[in-house]
Amino acid sequence: MIDLIVEVLGGEEFLARDLGRAHRVFTASAEDRDRFCGLLTWPALNEILNTHRLDPPRLRLAQGGDTIPTSQYCERRTYRRMPPWDAPQPHLVAAQLQDGATLVLDAIEETHPPIRELVSGLERQLHTGVQVNAYASWTAQEGFGVHWDDHDVIVIQISGAKRWRIYGPTRPAPLYRDVVFEDTPPEQPIDEFTLQAGDVLHVPRGWWHAAAASTGQPSLHLTCGLTTHTGIDLLSWLVDELRAHEVIRADLPRLADEASQTAWCREAAKLLAERLEDPALISSYLAARDAAYGSHGGFSLPLAANEHLPADAGLQVWMTTPRAVTRDNGETVALEVAGQRWVLARQAAPLLRLLTSGRPSSLGALAQAADIPIDQAAALLDELLRAGVVAVREP
Repeated sequence: MIDLIVEVLGGEEFLARDLGRAHRVFTASAEDRDRFCGLLTWPALNEILNTHRLDPPRLRLAQGGDTIPTSQYCERRTYRRMPPWDAPQPHLVAAQLQDGATLVLDAIEETHPPIRELVSGLERQLHTGVQVNAYASWTAQEGFGVHWDDHDVIVIQISGAKRWRIYGPTRPAPLYRDVVFEDTPPEQPIDEFTLQAGDVLHVPRGWWHAAAASTGQPSLHLTCGLTTHTGIDLLSWLVDELRAHEVIRADLPRLADEASQTAWCREAAKLLAERLEDPALISSYLAARDAAYGSHGGFSLPLAANEHLPADAGLQVWMTTPRAVTRDNGETVALEVAGQRWVLARQAAPLLRLLTSGRPSSLGALAQAADIPIDQAAALLDELLRAGVVAVREP
């Protein structure tokens, strides 16, 4: 799997110069035009559409900035033990696409392993949530018109070509929940270009843009939406952290005199100021978000249904969340993942490094890294398996 951040976007230079700041096109060389073909093929997309129940709006058709009603391309199906479903009909979907619609499939990483692997790598490097949506279109009509997103987007052109217009921002750092909503785009674009297969585009949060396929050439591209970490997010987390103080948990002195209410405000302000003056506050917030981040998948049948994980050195083990946090506490090492915490002997540190690397490791290699017997390593991994933070498979 290609390392999108390092090999395509330029690694630290992209993070420091472009991410969240400026749009930029990363053009593929002639020999790299097919470098993303393994992420999603047309047959793979067809298989996903054929075998998954993708309820709208997760699967939707859009044209000219409007979502097409499901009644125009779906058939209502009823079941005895499941909710009714508007099932997309292939011939009706194809007719809409031929007429200029764009097909959108949200969170495709949940249904397609190559894209799930891409997401895990991005989340491990960027320490933020990532959702990938797939877009397929056939005509020069725009599916969504000129719009902006409330998160940074990395666009990967898989096949075909897509024409883009970038207009820039009208409100710096807009939010999904904001006090002002900007709905008037700039009149003229600041950049126009065509993405070819293998090209990548970065569009910052709040930047107006529009895209359309090149006529007569089917276009397939992915958008990687990056979850933001704003001051609002940090302050919301900090308010939760202040629950440790009785004065914050207690009832407001709403019936007290003005002097008592002023005294409460000063005490609360002091607690908040003390935390905001902590030079490690942002790092603490980011580590807390990483430690609380959930898992991607992890079904490990039939092994997970056994009473104990077998002490088989060949078993393949991997962590199901890409954002685990490890802390070296001298004599011990802590693992914080998916809102849970384990404190282990420092001898386990090499084992945890392997486990959190993002690559599958054998049970034997994990035991060897910590210099412990296989059965002891199996017992530890069994506990992590029962907690839903690792997955296993037979060799």
